[in-house]
Amino acid sequence: MKGIVLIPAYKPDEQLVTLVEGLADTGLSLLIVDDGSGAEFAPVFERVADRATVLTHEINRGKGMALKTGIAHIREHCQDAAYFITADADGQHRIPDILRVRDELELGAEMVLSTRIFRGNIPFRSRFGNGLSRFVYTTLTGHFFLDNQSGLRGFAAAHTEWLLKVGGERYDYEMNVLYYTDKQRIPITTVPIEAVYIDGNKSSHFNPVHDTLRIYRQLFKSARASFFALALAEVLVLIASLVFGWKYYVTTLATVGMASCTSCILYNVAGVFRRINYMDTVRTVIYTILRYIAYTVFCQLIHLTVPIIPLFGAYNIAAIVLVPLEYLMHKLVFYARYRDIHKS
Repeated sequence: MKGIVLIPAYKPDEQLVTLVEGLADTGLSLLIVDDGSGAEFAPVFERVADRATVLTHEINRGKGMALKTGIAHIREHCQDAAYFITADADGQHRIPDILRVRDELELGAEMVLSTRIFRGNIPFRSRFGNGLSRFVYTTLTGHFFLDNQSGLRGFAAAHTEWLLKVGGERYDYEMNVLYYTDKQRIPITTVPIEAVYIDGNKSSHFNPVHDTLRIYRQLFKSARASFFALALAEVLVLIASLVFGWKYYVTTLATVGMASCTSCILYNVAGVFRRINYMDTVRTVIYTILRYIAYTVFCQLIHLTVPIIPLFGAYNIAAIVLVPLEYLMHKLVFYARYRDIHKS
């Protein structure tokens, strides 16, 4: 079974050479994309050219575009490949961890997501950024992953076609890939890896402010159906508060929930995910129904205890309280499914 390790590299140092040398005897083919590093870094790529195929961008186009260049090459020129693994060039991914991803793929996994175990001396910006990313991703998508930003991932080669259709050119591409994998109901296998930060992660080209905003902007764009449903619900609840008061609040909330759910599904299928095989309809419908049952019950409790609060106010208080509870629920479901996530 032929496997390929795809390594996007921008201004790499000795860590890339060490990585290539460490993978030389594993039986994995190596594909490196020089993402516009420039003439100054040409000697580094020359040192690995005898053990890897090196593709070059004339200018820096971003990690997402480098990954797409590599995936397109695999699709067009490596028809005998059964799977490929994406790994970073800066030494964050150890050889044993890459091989763990390989082992899962050779056992039949379709997509493997490595999850870094954050323990020990982890830079604050990395620990905080990962925690914030978990909360935002879970809130928007309804799925919790212990680590949704790790660049060490594996894919069956059969998925190259849709991977090339996913939006994003820089670090945002990887987040989008996870989201699109999720919505197609492609099984995601998780493997724990150690979080490695060399010299406080100084070699990373990730800008904690600019690139984080870019990732979230792209994720918000992909999850815009959720915002559309939320906005629709807010408008309908406001109208109901002005017109009906509390008299028909149960019927109103049920109508709001179903209208939002229907619009979300239609918008997802016809708009956001029209280029892939969207398979998350049933789960989204069930989840939305349960969510609005919870909202209805919570609003009723508020009405019974503080009857002067109108429906619109109660609805938004419910959102403030229930969103963190939803996050915790998804987290518990994750740990129930992936009990061995902390075992190494």
